[in-house]
Amino acid sequence: MMMEGQQLGLYSMRAGKDTVLFRLASFVYGSGLTPNMITALGLCCGVASGFLFMSHAMPFAFVFGFLSVFCDVLDGTIARKFHLETRFGRVFDSVADRASESAVVLGAFFGGIIQPLGFVAIVGSTLLFGLRTLSYVQGLNTDYVLFGRVERLVFIMFGLMTPVVTVSTFCFVIAGGFGMVSSFQIGASLLRRHIRQQP
Repeated sequence: MMMEGQQLGLYSMRAGKDTVLFRLASFVYGSGLTPNMITALGLCCGVASGFLFMSHAMPFAFVFGFLSVFCDVLDGTIARKFHLETRFGRVFDSVADRASESAVVLGAFFGGIIQPLGFVAIVGSTLLFGLRTLSYVQGLNTDYVLFGRVERLVFIMFGLMTPVVTVSTFCFVIAGGFGMVSSFQIGASLLRRHIRQQP
């Protein structure tokens, strides 16, 4: 049976990703940038991407979207490699991720790329944020979830590239479903922990 501490999905590849990015992380950290500063930069890029999708400036929207995701990858690598992980940093990273995703979903909706049903992506993302924050406050790790941000973004990006509104919306719904599945995993883990702590 899979335990809470075991990593699933792309989380299991984190060590390899950190190794690949170590030189870049060292250079960025040496230049004086902190993980939280990179997280903030990623948030700005994510919000800008949402506005650009709404304006149908697609090439620039994808560039800023890619930069947002890259910052999200890089900030965690620096935090782990240089032992800079903090509870605030974890929560801030989650807030920035959710805000960036929401900006892109809103941009896609107001840009006519998706139908209202696509807001399921925000629902799943927000639910996951709430349960993750609750776990972080209790000092718990949530890397055991089956679906992380990368898996959700793959479907969101595919939906943004698809010219058919119905297909784009379906991709966003799948991304939201991923968030709900991971939320259920965290919720079940917290419930089991609560039951074990009962006298």
